[in-house]
Amino acid sequence: MKNLPDDYFLDADDDLVDFLEKQGEDCIGEIYRSNTVNKENGYKLLSILIVGIGSSFLLLTQKTRIDFLSAGIAVFTVYWSICAIYLVINVLTVHTYGLISTSPAALYTEGYKDICESDFDSLRAKGFVGKNDRLSVMRRYRLKTLCVTADELLQVNETIRTRLKKARIATILAPVYAIIISAITYLFF
Repeated sequence: MKNLPDDYFLDADDDLVDFLEKQGEDCIGEIYRSNTVNKENGYKLLSILIVGIGSSFLLLTQKTRIDFLSAGIAVFTVYWSICAIYLVINVLTVHTYGLISTSPAALYTEGYKDICESDFDSLRAKGFVGKNDRLSVMRRYRLKTLCVTADELLQVNETIRTRLKKARIATILAPVYAIIISAITYLFF
């Protein structure tokens, strides 16, 4: 989204403000749900990785001598451990998210308390078309905040999806690397 000026929505009528607020809140809710689903998928992948790492480690400890399969299992275990660490650090970490709602103190600032008729005249010169009350002004400025919050959440969503995709690909490649190492060990050692 382009960088909107603070007074971008001043010229919106009350019905449009109602509609835009609803759309903004719904959009943020959908993005939040998408982020939640991505995180849940990350936790599922982490569970699979932990089981695979544990099973591989048990297989390694049962061997009395090192052979070509041990080399492959060791690579598999280390690679999946790296994938799990990457997943925890880059996907499942706690992020700060924007909120749909704002505390009353943050909304009803001194600037809004001190609004008078001359301020409404100044706002009208900028395109304000609402009623001469604080709520009408506040709602229009809040729309900009909803846009910023939605953009921030979309960026977080993109980051989580991209990193989760990388972790999935790396997880899928681990057995391939393990087989290659096992084959090299079998052929040359």
